[in-house]
Amino acid sequence: MIAIPLSKEDSTVISDLYGNAPYFALLDLSSGYFNVKENVGCGNGLETAKCVEDLGAKSTIFYHMGEGVFNHLAENKVKVYSAAKTYLTIEDIYRNILNKSCKVVTKENCESLLDSGTTSCSCECDKN
Repeated sequence: MIAIPLSKEDSTVISDLYGNAPYFALLDLSSGYFNVKENVGCGNGLETAKCVEDLGAKSTIFYHMGEGVFNHLAENKVKVYSAAKTYLTIEDIYRNILNKSCKVVTKENCESLLDSGTTSCSCECDKN
């Protein structure tokens, strides 16, 4: 199951700010069906990452994500994909994952793929 951040409960397009997404679509990659759950960590990147884990997601995708959130997810074995700063629909994400055309973020490539989406760092990574 992949967790996709949404800006509204009825949205079908990825939200731009991962930690501020009030909802996540949980997409079952074997069936293509999804359901939407509230992000109880909304407004806090690390709490959002914990919420994604608690929802049972084995992977997630982002438009913008900071380093602290990525590190937490990676340490907890949640695979992270980049949307390459493209507003993808849930259907697009489903097809891209099945076609293996989504970019997996790793420790080796994270510096070039991560972008918190904010001009001032207010995250909880160890660079503050």
